[in-house]
Amino acid sequence: MEIKNEFYCRDCGHTIETEHAEHECPRCGSHDVFNCRFIKCSCGGRVYLAHNTNFCPECEKMYNMFGQELAPVDEWDPEDAYACFGPQNAYEY
Repeated sequence: MEIKNEFYCRDCGHTIETEHAEHECPRCGSHDVFNCRFIKCSCGGRVYLAHNTNFCPECEKMYNMFGQELAPVDEWDPEDAYACFGPQNAYEY
């Protein structure tokens, strides 16, 4: 999957998709900008790669911060699931 960047200028509101992070707004020259990496899920949803595990808002597939699709949590080793998400039920507290 191709990782893209979403650029947003906090001063003028300019938004654009870029190939890499930008540090200056091409419209107003401001340095008060926000960049976020994302991929397009196979369902067409946009998945922002801001955390170790990231979910598609459309189909709930899970991806890592590099855009690689992860197996469903119920297929993970229980210790890995606990380390990533914490207790899954009241008995694990």
